[in-house]
Amino acid sequence: MSNISKGTDAPIMFKAGTVIFAQGKPSKYLYLVRRGEVRLVKFKGNSLTGIQLCGEREILNEVAILTSKPNELTAIAKTDVELVLVDQKDVLSVIKNSPSWIPEIFETLCERLKHVQDMIEEHNLSSDKDPRLLINKDEEKNYIQALADFNGSQT
Repeated sequence: MSNISKGTDAPIMFKAGTVIFAQGKPSKYLYLVRRGEVRLVKFKGNSLTGIQLCGEREILNEVAILTSKPNELTAIAKTDVELVLVDQKDVLSVIKNSPSWIPEIFETLCERLKHVQDMIEEHNLSSDKDPRLLINKDEEKNYIQALADFNGSQT
């Protein structure tokens, strides 16, 4: 990842195969996809399941940022991607300075989104319905190594 320049809308480049954020880790940023594709995966032991493929104009990491809970998914750049990083403090400041009912709406939306994600995972609906989410053995091996490298660099 390039140096992160805070306070700008300048996209940050991530190379294909790079872990953007990791399951179980706290988050600092909301990510806006400007270009490329990001694969959201869930690790279970030494295997992983494709949950969603995100592309241009999609938002990543909204639940973790809005709830201040650790990530429930790992995001890995499927292709080279450009992402705009929005600091959690900035997102929460905007919400705090909004009418009092705005935080309640976001809380409800996050709860609903979390419920939908849990249902997708529980019933393994994602990869069955979308062949783009299937992860072959080589990709799985590379992603597991990328996550190990990412976690090693975070200590």
